[in-house]
Amino acid sequence: MSAHGRSRRPFALSAQSRHRALTGVAMACLLLSATVASTGAHAQAAGENGALTGQLIGNQSSDPNARMLVEASQVLYDYDNDTVSAVGEAIIYYNGSVLQADRVVYDQKKGRLRAEGNVRLLERDGNVIHAQALDMSDDFADGFLQSLQVQTAERTTFAASSATRKDGRVTVFDNGTYTAYTFCAECGDKPNKPPLWRVRAARIIHDQQEKMVYYDDARLEFFGVPVAYLPFLQHPDPTVKRKSGLLVPTYIASTELGFGARIPYFWNIAPNMDVTIAPVVTSRQGVLLDAEFRHRMVNGAYTVRAAGTFQADKSAFPQPPYGAGDQEARGALQTRGEFAINKHWDWGWNVNLLSDKWVLDDYNLWGAAWTEAVSTAYLTGLEDRSFFDLRGYYFLGLSSDDRQKELPAVFPLADYNKVFDQPVFGGELSFNGNLTSLRRIESDFEPTTLANTSPSLTSNFDCVNVAKDCLAPGIAGNYTRLSGDLQWRRQLIDPLGQVWTPFVFARGDLIWRDPSDTVANSAFMSTDSEFFMRGMAGGGLEYRYPLIAANALGTHTIEPIVQAILRPGEQRIGDAPNEDAQSLFFDDTTLFAWDKFSGWDRIEGGGRANVGLQYTWQMPAGTTVNVLFGQSYHLFGLNSFAVPDAAGTGLDSGLENERSDYVARFYVQANPNFALASRFRLDEGNFSARAMEIEGQYSRGRISSSLMYARYDERPRLGFTDVREGILGNGKLNVTDNWYVTTGALYDIERKEFNRTQFGLGYLDEGFDFQVTYATDYSRDGNKDRVQSVFLRLSLRTLGDAALSTSIDAGSSGSSF
Repeated sequence: MSAHGRSRRPFALSAQSRHRALTGVAMACLLLSATVASTGAHAQAAGENGALTGQLIGNQSSDPNARMLVEASQVLYDYDNDTVSAVGEAIIYYNGSVLQADRVVYDQKKGRLRAEGNVRLLERDGNVIHAQALDMSDDFADGFLQSLQVQTAERTTFAASSATRKDGRVTVFDNGTYTAYTFCAECGDKPNKPPLWRVRAARIIHDQQEKMVYYDDARLEFFGVPVAYLPFLQHPDPTVKRKSGLLVPTYIASTELGFGARIPYFWNIAPNMDVTIAPVVTSRQGVLLDAEFRHRMVNGAYTVRAAGTFQADKSAFPQPPYGAGDQEARGALQTRGEFAINKHWDWGWNVNLLSDKWVLDDYNLWGAAWTEAVSTAYLTGLEDRSFFDLRGYYFLGLSSDDRQKELPAVFPLADYNKVFDQPVFGGELSFNGNLTSLRRIESDFEPTTLANTSPSLTSNFDCVNVAKDCLAPGIAGNYTRLSGDLQWRRQLIDPLGQVWTPFVFARGDLIWRDPSDTVANSAFMSTDSEFFMRGMAGGGLEYRYPLIAANALGTHTIEPIVQAILRPGEQRIGDAPNEDAQSLFFDDTTLFAWDKFSGWDRIEGGGRANVGLQYTWQMPAGTTVNVLFGQSYHLFGLNSFAVPDAAGTGLDSGLENERSDYVARFYVQANPNFALASRFRLDEGNFSARAMEIEGQYSRGRISSSLMYARYDERPRLGFTDVREGILGNGKLNVTDNWYVTTGALYDIERKEFNRTQFGLGYLDEGFDFQVTYATDYSRDGNKDRVQSVFLRLSLRTLGDAALSTSIDAGSSGSSF
């Protein structure tokens, strides 16, 4: 045999040798077979010289086909004691497991393996055991280990002075620890330094069949210092993703609820079905029961969640219209579902039912900062070049200013889009359709002056005089509209590089209106029920001529853009409610839009020319600068933006005159770390800023931040009598690789006060997540007091999460802690 290197030849022994060492570098293939008893090993002669070409050694493996392969620098075969020893970098491969050690002795009579020195056992489930010594059965089912660490496939670690394995499924660690960090004795500058957290116990029992970990006399330690005594502790092992049992509670402290906790219990009914029951016990309001049922099916999933309570002290909450202080029983129901019919069609729902508009916020249910609860059911189809969506909506307003009867119920709402596959006259033909039907019980009126404001929130109208200084964003009654829009465009590039894009469009609407608030509606439209049609057709041409120059400073592109649209004036403005086209903001993004209205209820009419100049500079280092400046001109016909509807859309928009305000854009992308974007609307007469937004984002190294400044001129005809101006900033600083600080604020420049502030401190690593956030904000209950809140979250990976949330009501004399 060669004395250098390793070979894969089976070793041979002389028939006359009773006790002889095979020295040098050798490999022994010991074939284990359940058909041969551990005490029945014997030599078989092969050939005239009687050399042994193999050795069968019995084992207790449940797999009769299991075989053992041994590699070692030296193999000792002791016939007297019936043992085989592998010495020097011994490696044993068996049934998917790998055992490494300085020395491994196999006792055939007892069917046991003894390993000593730098023992490392890689199990077939991915766990790695490091130990000083190991004594196990030859199937690795039972054994005893000394000074060990177990690193699981889920990046967690057990460590103990000794451990015993029983039946291949239960491991008992004596004087052991458990943590969600990975480490080893050979790693790091300080191998004995304790992890950030660990659980230390007199005994840890890991039942791999039940997939549970049990602790006796446990303590939770941070940096090796005990911080909590846990006499009864158990949790699923790291391989478990779903298992019935108690989850980590969330603690509560607030003025209205008092002290309390949310104690969830998870019931794993089936692999695709579970229930979480979470009673919320508070010192001031008693018990609230919160439960969630989840069910995943072959083609989708749905959830049902409900919460309810009988308040013990309803006087803790404000009285209506600022709160639900008059209600004893309060609750909420939420259900969601989404199912696939086939690869193109889906259907689903999201339904929210509440006893009152404040219950979600008062009891911190199902996420924070609810501003509205929207219920919908839908059917959606999607293909490569077409889209269909059918749904219904029901809105629950959750602010004190919302009156439920003023909010619409919408059904059906259908949208269809189709881009035709084949070119038509060399261009692209597309079709868009919409069907909207809604009902509103009471009209929604908004005053534009303080003198016309109703002093009572319980009044049917916000306006004292509906016909004076008042807008109507919502008209009571029934309203149905069916619309279709056909568009064609084609892009042509001539030999000079000029880009010509002719386009045509045709739009038609069938409208039925049935106003029910005849007295109030008479100030804005006819009170008669009516069915009528309206339409719009037109065409135009867009011209672009990108002029490109390159030099040492980069590539420069100057592009003049001219767009002319020819069409008749808009018909029957204000004869139907405007429900979906109330948002109109004239800026660089809408300068070249064919129809600048945001929805279907208005159609832009009249001839118009849109003109702009765009400059783009691409620097060699990768920085991009883009500038756009433009203006829109009303050419002929009725200017849609000069004739307001009941909602006042178009007023003070910058488009109501023959020459619009100027719009501009300035954008810089310096590198992946910095970007600056700004938009402006400048007065056509004196270039004063009517609206501006400037936003910068910076991220480099440990710092990421964003800062936005916005200013909007007054729009008195829409009720905005003051300039709105503010600064919004957010930032994050990674102080170290793990520690970080976050901050944010919204400052109202006109009022000279902060509307919202936030400060947070956090720590994040592979096994621990900690975050504490302090925030101030105006409350939504109408009393204009500031609300201070503190949120704390602590997560120990594999053990669970704990959270504490508290609010301090500035209008309350009590303390939340």
